[in-house]
Amino acid sequence: MRIINQYKNTKIGKETEAPVSLILGNDLGNYFYLPSEETRYQGFYFVDDNNYEKRPNPYKIIDEIKILGRNEIVEMKNNFFKAGRESKDGIVEDYFIPDGRNALCLKTSKQVQAEITLDIKHPYDSRQMGRLYEVSIQGDFLIVKYTKSRDWSEDDLGDKKEFSLFLAVKTDKDSFEKIEEFFSKYYPKDHKRNSYPWDRYVFRAFNMKCKKAVFAVAKTKKEALAEAEDIFSNFDKLYKKTRDEHSNLKIPEITDTEIKMAYLCAQNSIRTLMVKNKNTGAYAGIPWFFQFWHRDEALSLSQIYQLDKKIGEKIITTQLDNVLENDYFYKQRFPESAQELQSADAIGILARECHELFSKNHINKSLRGDIVEKFEKIVHKLLQERTQECLAINYPQETWMDTIDRDGLRIEIQAGRLALYKFLFLETDNDQYKFLLEDLEREVMKKFYRDGMLLDAPEDGTVRPNVFLAYYLYPELMLQEKWEKCFDKILPELYLKWGGIASLSQVDSRFVPRDSGENSPSYHNGNSWYFMNNLVATVLYKVNPAKYSEYINEIMDASTNDILCSGAIGHHGEISSAERQESLGCEAQLWSSAMYLNFFDVAMEE
Repeated sequence: MRIINQYKNTKIGKETEAPVSLILGNDLGNYFYLPSEETRYQGFYFVDDNNYEKRPNPYKIIDEIKILGRNEIVEMKNNFFKAGRESKDGIVEDYFIPDGRNALCLKTSKQVQAEITLDIKHPYDSRQMGRLYEVSIQGDFLIVKYTKSRDWSEDDLGDKKEFSLFLAVKTDKDSFEKIEEFFSKYYPKDHKRNSYPWDRYVFRAFNMKCKKAVFAVAKTKKEALAEAEDIFSNFDKLYKKTRDEHSNLKIPEITDTEIKMAYLCAQNSIRTLMVKNKNTGAYAGIPWFFQFWHRDEALSLSQIYQLDKKIGEKIITTQLDNVLENDYFYKQRFPESAQELQSADAIGILARECHELFSKNHINKSLRGDIVEKFEKIVHKLLQERTQECLAINYPQETWMDTIDRDGLRIEIQAGRLALYKFLFLETDNDQYKFLLEDLEREVMKKFYRDGMLLDAPEDGTVRPNVFLAYYLYPELMLQEKWEKCFDKILPELYLKWGGIASLSQVDSRFVPRDSGENSPSYHNGNSWYFMNNLVATVLYKVNPAKYSEYINEIMDASTNDILCSGAIGHHGEISSAERQESLGCEAQLWSSAMYLNFFDVAMEE
């Protein structure tokens, strides 16, 4: 299959035999995921941002738009503002999602007949009972009313109604044929990932003929019809507006055409994940990390800020308020559940990123003072509740390696605390923070530094890449020479021949070389994380770019390859197996793209 990334008049084409995907999103948080290998997470998603939870709440609407009678797909294309695919017989289908609208738009190269399959639900909801679809044709529109009710066979809460949504469809041909039947569908990608269930009854709703189509979603029939009518009436205008809104990315001073395109793609990917609605932030990833994860947002803050200053500032204030109101950072992995994991490293990362923004005078004086004041209140809480003999403590599953307990004292958590103290000392000139900084530096070196290495924990010599994260957060902990010797010791155990960094030493008995899917054995015990790969390259570049040039070049080449022609085209994936490069896990991962951009920003500055 041929895959293409095109920004304005510049395009890069590649050939691949691996499964690839397309991803689109808009500023309301709605998104569309079109994989070449089917998964229950595929389709168009509508975000209800006006609900009692006061959080973006996505609902899957469309499972599949199947063009009937066409040949196999031979090309998939990412045009930044739209995404599409072409079949062997020349049929092109392009999709776009206008900002500010709750609708998916389809445009084809010739009239086609399409079969529409629906599966309206929350993305994590696998219940099958209590689903009622009512399909009707009213004038030029096809309307689907969906009602979800609880069922005693699946839910202890009984048969109460949960929600209703409306889908209004308008095309240029006004030719609809109702089908209205459930059928069992198999999702091979989920089966490969050990992600149950990999089969499910979905609803084959209708067939339609079109060259243009709008699929609009709302909580009332009136709103859905109005949205579909307005978008269809302004279809070409919205197409051009969407194109223009995606044409203002920063053009990097990079001569290599593939890296330059990947840099642009990474910007666009972050833009796709940014939400500017009643709730503002950035998704951790698509298709299944559609929440605002504080750690991921914090590490990506500088890149988010460059794309949208207001969203960047809102993320800072929202995260700080969350800490002060709830006493900790929510990871927010499951918004519908009260069982949230905490994130012990987010506050230190946020302090480090705020320091970077402040040092470049990006934040106005009033907001700057407010941010510092909130950080000071948080330090008081941390000293009371999360400090032991000067050192920062964390509880199980609170670090970024959250499938492993790693409780107690961890090196990157210390570095984050040091970054926090440094930030506040520079902003307030209060000697209290200087003393805290000096005491913690001394204790970290005393407890963690041994035989020329910084340990993962005082009593844990496991070789993991967290030392690189520690440098990223607080390089002042040691002289460059000591850092270099430390990296020289651990790199041979972590470096993968294809240009990745393993999450665990390859000589450790717990090391798992091949990705284990949704089951967690390999997740933090072998898998290579693209955000960490890019971070490691950045750190090595800062420490000794000439000495580590081979590592740096191979890492960034692998990341560039992932963005351009693996996983979701034009997006940076979450993880790879250690034994060979793959694009696995969540296919558009926020902090992967952010750290890719960070590397080149650092390299271009120097």
